[in-house]
Amino acid sequence: MEDLLKGNPDLLFYISLIFSVIVIRLPFIGRYFRSVNTLLHESGHALMAILSSGEVLRIELSSDTSGVAVTRSRSGLKAFLVSASGYPFAAAVSVLLLAFSVKGMEVWVLYTLLSVALLNLVLFVRNTYGITWIVTFTAILLVLYWFENQTAIHLFTVTISLVSLSESVFSTLQVFYLGFASPKKSGDLNNMAKFSGVPAWFWGITILALVGIIVYMGISRYFPIPHLSHLTNRIEFVN
Repeated sequence: MEDLLKGNPDLLFYISLIFSVIVIRLPFIGRYFRSVNTLLHESGHALMAILSSGEVLRIELSSDTSGVAVTRSRSGLKAFLVSASGYPFAAAVSVLLLAFSVKGMEVWVLYTLLSVALLNLVLFVRNTYGITWIVTFTAILLVLYWFENQTAIHLFTVTISLVSLSESVFSTLQVFYLGFASPKKSGDLNNMAKFSGVPAWFWGITILALVGIIVYMGISRYFPIPHLSHLTNRIEFVN
């Protein structure tokens, strides 16, 4: 079975895709692994705050996959950029992880996730669930790296990349809806509206379009086209 998967990378990819769809719908495990996207989202806020000469006070991760990044900025424009950065950053990093996975650079997925997790643990995350989640997720990454099973690493990295990418789409669609239906509950969009004076629904459309472009580029470039030659050869051999 392992030889079959190694010889059919497209098959392995789509097995991971199916598995990721199942994972995000499981009650506990789904929320656990969807938190990868939450970590990336809040890291996007933190990174923009640092790049704009602001300050990151703390990050909190919650068991329901929500998160909070508390930052301090020196101007309304910089605060606006911090608020705007979460969704596009999470989508872009998810595409980057997917690119590493399908190009045979799976170890860089582990390096990237380990770096993001440990930096957040040391510098920003202070709530109990956030710390627990980062510690356990880091342990999973280290176990995979330690045992060096290439098939397991490939399956995990492709799956976690697809889970994060899917969650970036779903979370963007959710906040897009809130931008119209309940602007005051739309989180980042509400903040962007306050800082700019432009309605939240407008920023919902803008963020959705930007994330849509990022995700489309990732899908069109890194989703492999299945090749059935191996399967055909096996059928002919059996016949």
